[in-house]
Amino acid sequence: MKQITDVTCLVQCQNVIGEGPVWHPGEQAIYWVDCPGRQLQRYELGTKKLKVWDLAKMPGSLTFRRDKPGILMASRNALSTIDLESGEEVFVDVAPPLDFAEERFNDGKCDRAGRFWTGTIDRLGSRPVGSLYRVDPDLSIRRMDTGIVSSNGIAWSPDNKTMYYCDSRAALYAYDYDLASGEIANRRVHMDMVAAGGRPDGCTVDAEGFLWIAEPDSSCVRRYDPDGRCEREIVLPVTRPSSCTFGGPNYDLLFITTLRIRLDEAQLAAQPLAGSLFVASPGVRGIPEPLFAG
Repeated sequence: MKQITDVTCLVQCQNVIGEGPVWHPGEQAIYWVDCPGRQLQRYELGTKKLKVWDLAKMPGSLTFRRDKPGILMASRNALSTIDLESGEEVFVDVAPPLDFAEERFNDGKCDRAGRFWTGTIDRLGSRPVGSLYRVDPDLSIRRMDTGIVSSNGIAWSPDNKTMYYCDSRAALYAYDYDLASGEIANRRVHMDMVAAGGRPDGCTVDAEGFLWIAEPDSSCVRRYDPDGRCEREIVLPVTRPSSCTFGGPNYDLLFITTLRIRLDEAQLAAQPLAGSLFVASPGVRGIPEPLFAG
């Protein structure tokens, strides 16, 4: 297995829960959030300028809108559109089917038809009361699957026939996926990482159809072939990577968010870069992430 250890700390931001990295090709900038810090962050690769937005709610994940300015944001207990220039935030009606007394939004991503998929996690952290939801371009919300404990990374194979979905407390699932209808079927365990002592968090797919998974407490982001075999890994100077996405002018850079949460004082002293945003050259190219069609 190939190891990549040449990793650069791009922004030493000390995020408690750095999450949701999204590359903006027009701006040549990477966006991500710090969930407990209630911040949206943006780093422009060329100018090396960092911009931070303070948010009213605790963010979970975001995507850019295709035909309108700003973003679609899944906060812990809300779904909204945000105009980043004016600061205007418009909330979407999400109840029913959501019950924020039991569940809260977490990770999310757009499919290649411009639908936004986001899941929820059990507020207590152990019960399978979370669900997977699909937000269509008209901002209607549909529950697509249930029985989830801790919803995290979502990705699609390059041929759009398979959707990957990480339940960090259960397994990495795969579904049969129909791009035209947005329907999923035949959920199965693709990789039983939790039973093996691992924890799949944020993920993405490269142009060759390999799955890249951030694995907290392993110090690694790992690349798996479509059969689930680990082919290479990026080794970080911190233990808790949380998510990753491809970007850069040629989509040959992998941006990696990390965590400070659940590290004690001794661990934080040993990992001064914990919570930072990192970048590495993984040796393969990624696929541009779709935009929300609504």
